[in-house]
Amino acid sequence: MNTHRFNRTAVGAGLALTFALVLTLLFANASLASGNGQARWAAIGHDGITPNDVARADDNYVVSFSKPGSVGPNCEDFNTDVHYGTGDALFYVPQSVPPCWVSWFNATNSGLRANVDINALHDECGPTDNFCDIYLSFKSRTRVPGVGMVEPQDVVIAEWVVGTLDTYTNWQLVFDGSDVGLTGNSEKIDGLYVFDPGEEPAELGCATLGLVSTAGNYRVPDQWGGVIWGGGEDVLGFCGSSFGPDTAGYWFLYHDGSAEGMPRNALIGLTHEDGRKAYSRFEFLTKGPFHVDTANGGSSEVFNFFGQTGMYGGPTFNFATQAGTTGKVDSFTVHHTE
Repeated sequence: MNTHRFNRTAVGAGLALTFALVLTLLFANASLASGNGQARWAAIGHDGITPNDVARADDNYVVSFSKPGSVGPNCEDFNTDVHYGTGDALFYVPQSVPPCWVSWFNATNSGLRANVDINALHDECGPTDNFCDIYLSFKSRTRVPGVGMVEPQDVVIAEWVVGTLDTYTNWQLVFDGSDVGLTGNSEKIDGLYVFDPGEEPAELGCATLGLVSTAGNYRVPDQWGGVIWGGGEDVLGFCGSSFGPDTAGYWFLYHDGSAEGMPRNALIGLTHEDGRKAYSRFEFLTKGPFHVDTANGGSSEVFNFFGQTGMYGGPTFNFATQAGTTGKVDSFTVHHTE
């Protein structure tokens, strides 16, 4: 489920200057470090990704919310807020003075209906990556331009339109959940992460590796023709061999949340430290209060799990107290920065 596997059009380095000028104007009132990232990232000012162990206050976050609302200040105009719907995604810029927010993905600008609801996202754009695509799964059946109706067990991908702030195009169905056992209402995808090439352990034998969490109970096929079942507190790994309308591959249990003490169906958002191998480590959001191991907090806070210690920890970031949000964050990607 990775852009590098789909012959997508990369956002080339030659386009960096054009959009850097756009963003330079956008962030004219912000105090930002200079950076050498590609295209869209350039003027936001980063030197690259560092695979930190946990999310921090100086990292960037791409988030969507469970209900419409607003958050501020707006990086474009520090006297206003950014307004968002449930189908939009925002980008948090802690390097600004003061820290601010940017509209990163706008549903209606990108051809989706106004009331669409993002249930899971993975943002591919980064300071050292030419690709500026976003993976999305929706809470209900959604009509997607050029694709048609997609189910909440599916994943689509869209390509950022160079020169815009938050518009995407060239939609494609990248993962058909019904092809690999995801069909029930409880099997909606509400957590998603896609590994870059080289981040998947070689012994898994995966051409492409993704992580998925479901809203509730699931039953999916494993590598040997058997069945894996569990609930929305688990993280499933998907080893893909083909994608799109003819998705094929096998599932394995990446993380058994119930065995580790996670409350039933608690996990609602999922990300991973970019650059790290997929060895039982990830960061996540929870539906409500979470008190397991050394983790103590609740919704809109970032927690982590490390296979090396076998323990949950956090929160390492609180969107309400550290980023000024009032709405509930229900999906996210962390871009770890230096």
